[in-house]
Amino acid sequence: MSQALHTPERGIRIANVRLIHHSGVIDEYTFESGKLNILTGVRNSSKTTTLRVIDYCLGDRGSATSALKAAVVDAYQAVSIEIRIDGRPYTITRQLIRGVLHKVYVSNGNDDTELSADSFSDWILAKLGWPTLTIPLGLNAATAPQLTPLSFRNTLRHFYRDEASWISFASKEHEYMRQAVVSQLLGFAPARYSNKRQEFDLAQAQRQLNEAQSADRQANESTVQAVTAISESLELPVARSTEQVASARRQVETELAAVRRRRQQLTAEIASVKTGNAISGNPPVGFDTSLTTAYQTVTSHLKRASEDVASLREVSAEHQRSARMVQAEIGRMERLSTSIEVFDALPVRMCPSCEQDVDPHREHPEGACHLCFQSVDDDKRLRRAQIEIRSLKSELEDLNEAIQRTTSDLTAAEAYQGELQAHQAQLAQRLNVERAAQLAPFMAELEDIAATLARMEQKLSAFPAIEEILRRRDTARHVLQNAAKRVQEIKERPNAAQPSSLTPSERCARFAKRMNDFLSPYRTTQWVEGDVSIRDTDLTFYVGSRPWHDALGAAPTVLFFLAYSYATLYLTHDLDQECAFPGLLLLDNPYQQGVDEHVVIDVLTRIADAAENTGTQVISTQQLVQPRPPRDRGSIRELVMPNVYATP
Repeated sequence: MSQALHTPERGIRIANVRLIHHSGVIDEYTFESGKLNILTGVRNSSKTTTLRVIDYCLGDRGSATSALKAAVVDAYQAVSIEIRIDGRPYTITRQLIRGVLHKVYVSNGNDDTELSADSFSDWILAKLGWPTLTIPLGLNAATAPQLTPLSFRNTLRHFYRDEASWISFASKEHEYMRQAVVSQLLGFAPARYSNKRQEFDLAQAQRQLNEAQSADRQANESTVQAVTAISESLELPVARSTEQVASARRQVETELAAVRRRRQQLTAEIASVKTGNAISGNPPVGFDTSLTTAYQTVTSHLKRASEDVASLREVSAEHQRSARMVQAEIGRMERLSTSIEVFDALPVRMCPSCEQDVDPHREHPEGACHLCFQSVDDDKRLRRAQIEIRSLKSELEDLNEAIQRTTSDLTAAEAYQGELQAHQAQLAQRLNVERAAQLAPFMAELEDIAATLARMEQKLSAFPAIEEILRRRDTARHVLQNAAKRVQEIKERPNAAQPSSLTPSERCARFAKRMNDFLSPYRTTQWVEGDVSIRDTDLTFYVGSRPWHDALGAAPTVLFFLAYSYATLYLTHDLDQECAFPGLLLLDNPYQQGVDEHVVIDVLTRIADAAENTGTQVISTQQLVQPRPPRDRGSIRELVMPNVYATP
């Protein structure tokens, strides 16, 4: 066996996996570094489940059921792994109870940290010392719509080869992400994606600059058209800047103040004419002051006459209302008198007090009441009603006379009121004619002033709109300047420094050589003619002169990815500290695609030797088949899984 090549421990190592039952009982599986840990057992004995638990604890963002299957989720309340990251121990726990399924709990013995599955990636990248990168969401950085993080989970898929990814780099992985992961593993992702980030930023900035240029052109054209149209319609000077607008506003405000002062002067003169008093204290020429006095006198008489008419109308209405009430009372009394005559002969059938029936044939004295047996006199109610009717009729006659007198007085008052109104209208017309003659010299100037004021106020109201139009143009120009400045800054940004020791081409060549060394023994059996090479520009893997997926069948593809996994164990040895060195390799059932079992055993033995040689760790699953890996090798440790889960 060759001498060990590993330096102080880098990357990830799994110390143990724990599955915690609801009862508190713990199923624990321990693993060793520098070895191939092979999980063996019958079907459904939790071999693959153990790898899934490791994967789930390392930040899986999916549901526990999809990651671990329902039987495991139902059987346990939590799962955890003890790991070492660059030699430092941590315990990572995932609860399988509702409410905390998306939390990752990390403990280092002193501090406990609760992380979301999303933030776990940043935490473990920082602990590993791997760069936190954002990469373009597409192969062409210039046309990519956005940037996306290169997470720890993306890289984990390249050293955890599950059953779905034995014929691809990673299941459902986009090409732009594969290139990013490979460049990260080989140690030149920061330089590569710093340049791509610059390319992406430059393309984005150039698109923004193009949009800003288009917006600036449109804003400039529309501003000139709008400001010119407004200025010409309002007879304003065409402003090209906000300073010119401010100057024009001050000029209009000065003119407006002068026009308003002239209007106030004319208003004062007009007021003196309306009151019959000139500003000098003497009546204006041709103005008859007696008309004003006569108009005031007539107005005073008209006011009193109107009050008299209103009072008489109210008195007349009250008299008529009283007459109607008396007539209603007379009618009521007449109906009462008639009722007395009609109902006087009717016998009493019921006691008005106790409501007992009265027998009209019961014995009672002649001339006495057959209910109470008292003597009955002649009914005086009819005479009393007739007296009341005569009294009401007398009162009604008095009211009718009062109504006639009031109506006569009201007619006379209304006639007098009409005469006063006609006289007032005549005086008002004469006053208007004379005052119109006095105000005529002012009217033409007042109309001109009103029109001037309207135009000036319209001009003032247009200035804010012009300023807003110019501000939009200035804003578009400012955005354009910033976009141009941004493009220039990105162009002048210094290129990211390349990795210090090796170029990307050298790194690709060394990684490919390690793969070819692994594949060399199988060229006459399982492998094909042609060496593996890697093009550093796009990280395309070639076999001979053709891309790997065009050159390989199913079985050689499995060998290709075993070689890829094998080469990751030597990253630190073959390259330098700048590579993203996992130090861990997870292989789920490498017996794939018809590869001969003896070849798989030989491959696993060589991978075990590599783990021992580099101080890394490999965990693989295998069903109980023959031949078995040699148990006498110190680099191979077999763990027989005891649990068997029922299949759904």
